[in-house]
Amino acid sequence: MKSVAIASCAVALVCVISTVAWAQATAQISGTVRDQSGAVLPGVEIKATQTDTGLARTTVTNETGSYVLPSLPLGPYRFEAALPGFRTFVQTGILLQVNSSPVINPTLEVGQVTEQVEVQANATQVETRSSGVALVFETQRILDLPLNGRQVTDLILDTT
Repeated sequence: MKSVAIASCAVALVCVISTVAWAQATAQISGTVRDQSGAVLPGVEIKATQTDTGLARTTVTNETGSYVLPSLPLGPYRFEAALPGFRTFVQTGILLQVNSSPVINPTLEVGQVTEQVEVQANATQVETRSSGVALVFETQRILDLPLNGRQVTDLILDTT
C-alpha cells in the first residue's frame, strides 16, 4: 500500500514538472500597429512565421491597434503586418528564446498593397517587460562541460 502511494506521488510530481518545463519553452510577440501620423490601426493582419519549420501564426489587431501572439515555439521568426491601402511591414531575424517577449511596434506607410517595407533585425532584442537578467546556454556549451571521471551517475548522486 505504501509503495502504491509513493508511485502515485512520483507520477503526479513528473506530471507537474513536465507541465512547468513545457510551459517555459515558449515565447510571445506583442505590440501596437500605427500609421505614419501615430494613429493606431485596427484590423491589421499580423503573421509570424517560424523560418526553420514554416509554422505560421496569425492574428488581427484590436480596436486599439494592439496584438499578442502567445505560446510561440522557440526559434527564428519572420514578422509581417498587412492592411489594404498600406505597404506591408516585414521584419526578419527575430530570435525567440525561452520566456522572451519581444515588443514589435510596426509603423505602416500609405502605399500600394504590393509594396513592402522590410526590416532586418539581427540586433539583440531588448526585454522591456521585466528587469530580470537571464542567460541562454546553447547545447554545445552544456556538452563541453567537464564531467569528473565521465560517470554520469555522479551528477545524480552528488549531494554537495
